[in-house]
Amino acid sequence: MNTNINSNITDIIAQHLPLIEKIPNKAPEQAKSDSPRIELFEQNFMQLWQEITHSFEKLLQEVRKKRQNVDIDLKKQVEVTLQVCRTYTGIPSIDEIERRVEIENSYEIVYEKYLNEVRTYFLQHLSSLDDGLKRSLEQVKSQIAEILITKTELGKLTDSKGSEFIKILATEIPDQLIPGVPSKLKVAFQILAELELNYREFILYRIRPHLDGLTPQQAQTLKLTILPSAEQVFLNLKIAHAESVRKCEKALKQLLSEPSQVAFAIVEEFVDRTIRTADVENEWRILLQKLQPGWDDFLVQPEQIQREWINSPQQNTYANIAMSEVDDIFALIDF
Repeated sequence: MNTNINSNITDIIAQHLPLIEKIPNKAPEQAKSDSPRIELFEQNFMQLWQEITHSFEKLLQEVRKKRQNVDIDLKKQVEVTLQVCRTYTGIPSIDEIERRVEIENSYEIVYEKYLNEVRTYFLQHLSSLDDGLKRSLEQVKSQIAEILITKTELGKLTDSKGSEFIKILATEIPDQLIPGVPSKLKVAFQILAELELNYREFILYRIRPHLDGLTPQQAQTLKLTILPSAEQVFLNLKIAHAESVRKCEKALKQLLSEPSQVAFAIVEEFVDRTIRTADVENEWRILLQKLQPGWDDFLVQPEQIQREWINSPQQNTYANIAMSEVDDIFALIDF
């Protein structure tokens, strides 16, 4: 290769080197301009993360201390419900019993039918215990929601509070915060949102045996005599009902602290899943980034920056110039 060729190649490279250098430098320039905002967010996030973890740990300690305490909401509801059971028994009058015997022509048949009706009426009253249980669980969810609303930006998603806030988060959190990894945060909120504490699953099966005295043909059921009467049917129903109320009251009093134990278990599981699980801190970081104003516009993946740069008109111009000069260089080289 002669001296003139070398000189031409050097001139071409010197002339177009600034254009070539612009191609790979776009992404670093973008990163440099974004760096202060990222650093500021990271500082804010670490402070926020400390507040979240501290608040959740504090709540957990509070419910742990109270887990043997009587739940006030359930206690009040039990008192109201039992008073309703005592007042509204569903037991027929003696006259009503006699009229029904005239239709059925059997004291035994009438007695068994009334046992079923009185027991069913009793259980309908007891279903109002749902209200106390729901208030207990709502209090737990509200405490968690309050921490999230006051300590994070998540309150921007909705004006809802308490359990409704938890439900919305369970829906709005993406299935994947870390690409390719099912969101652990979403699962935690889904579990909490779907959790229910109700009478049928929590109480009914425990007190149902205490109503066997109001169930036909059970060992505890009072029997009619050989010569029954409407008065005897009435008296047997009164005794069986009163005994059922007494037994249920005793059983329910033994359950009054269980919502507090459930509250502790709920909070502990939620805390475990949301601040103690591996990689969950990164999920919080990504989730809260998404709530920052304009974050999606400036926090772009490097690959996306590269794609946008490669496809831009400016990049195409630089590339075309560079490639034409490369052709000129090879044309000057004598192989």
